[in-house]
Amino acid sequence: MKTKSTVFLKIVNIILPIIIAAGTAVLFLQNYFYNTSERTCSLSDAQRDGTAFVFDDITVDIGTRGGDSGAWVGDVLTDDEGNIVYENAVGTIYELTVVNNTSDTVSDWQAVIYIPEDMYINNSWNGNLEYHQGVRSGNEKVQTLDLADYSRYDITLDHYTTPFGAMVPLYEGDYFVYYPDIDMKEMPISPKPDGDDKESSVRIGFIMYIVDRELDYTADFSVGELRYHLHASVLKSPLFWVLGALAVIWISCLLSLIIVKTNLKRFIEQQKRDEKTIEQTMQTFVNFIEAKDPSTMGHSLRVAQYSKMISEKLGFSEEECSRIYHIALMHDCGKIYIPDNILSKPGKLTDEEYEIMKKHTIYGKDILRDFTAIESMGTGALSHHERYDGKGYPNGISGEDIPLIARIICVSDAFDAMNSRRCYRSNLSGDVIINELKNNRGKQFDPNIVDCLLSIIESGAISMTGSNIANT
Repeated sequence: MKTKSTVFLKIVNIILPIIIAAGTAVLFLQNYFYNTSERTCSLSDAQRDGTAFVFDDITVDIGTRGGDSGAWVGDVLTDDEGNIVYENAVGTIYELTVVNNTSDTVSDWQAVIYIPEDMYINNSWNGNLEYHQGVRSGNEKVQTLDLADYSRYDITLDHYTTPFGAMVPLYEGDYFVYYPDIDMKEMPISPKPDGDDKESSVRIGFIMYIVDRELDYTADFSVGELRYHLHASVLKSPLFWVLGALAVIWISCLLSLIIVKTNLKRFIEQQKRDEKTIEQTMQTFVNFIEAKDPSTMGHSLRVAQYSKMISEKLGFSEEECSRIYHIALMHDCGKIYIPDNILSKPGKLTDEEYEIMKKHTIYGKDILRDFTAIESMGTGALSHHERYDGKGYPNGISGEDIPLIARIICVSDAFDAMNSRRCYRSNLSGDVIINELKNNRGKQFDPNIVDCLLSIIESGAISMTGSNIANT
């Protein structure tokens, strides 16, 4: 038995998992492609604010440290043979600052800085620098070094060794790539704090010497790029929370369906127990009736079965067929009030006896008047002897005015009476029964119901031997 709520919950529990699965796939695919896409910001394309290069995701600032410690005049630089390389050079500390402007994490970043003019790099700190020396000359040399600890390297780049570290010449067009130091927490760069003016940034430094410049001279590192990934948590996606809400709804519907099914199962089991109790009670009462008239043993059960078969043939629901079965089972209950000598009389009844016999329909209705567990329980008992032409009893109603269930029982009752042995005669032959049914279409019987019964008989579902049903 399916209720509308059960059907709705089943549909929801089919559709929602599909939506959630599809949405989850889309969410994680979007997140995967977002997190794995390499992004590149070219400094030449940025909106510039002094030494800062501003992008939507990040800001890159390349400027001098400033103050007394930010620049100085360097000593004379000589080569290994004592030749003077330069005499007048300004040493300056430059700082590269990378600011995360987003609510996501900046990961796997690296900075590429092009050298705007000839200069010497003497030191850098934290991460490693990959130097590309002599790019324009066509004799490019590449090496990754940490000049803060240059002594552990076999330096292949052109360089000069000084008491204060290696001095590597870089020429206009050369460049270096900065790889951040994870141990120094330069990568990843945390998201920008919500509601806080504080920056989430990384600051690194390197020392450059430029020949023949004033002490306050600043090189313009305006050519370069920053390569990076943004890593976003799926928790920040609105789709995640929509899917979470749908998941909660789905789980609620699933639990509701389980509860509904459990309760429905209990209801059906209880209903089956109730039906069994009702049927056993009815059968016990039928046994009382048949004990008064042994010649009709099994008659009520067969009439109930025939009525159910006709109802199924007419297309009634399973529930309605069951109701008709139980009403038909009790159609003759009023006979319990009919004297035994009339019920079991082997000959024809007198007019007086027949009038008494006809009252079993009214007695039956009175007996069943308080039986409310099944709707219209007394209808079959009262009206199953009404005729389609209006010549029946007890009320002489006709046609469609006779309740449908009574018209079904009327045909079933007459058929079983002809197909069974009675105290006053043996059962009739199959041909006689068929002819009686056909001849009384529209007279005693509803034509449509007679046709249903004839169709059932022709299919072999009902045996014409008097007591057996082939397929029920």
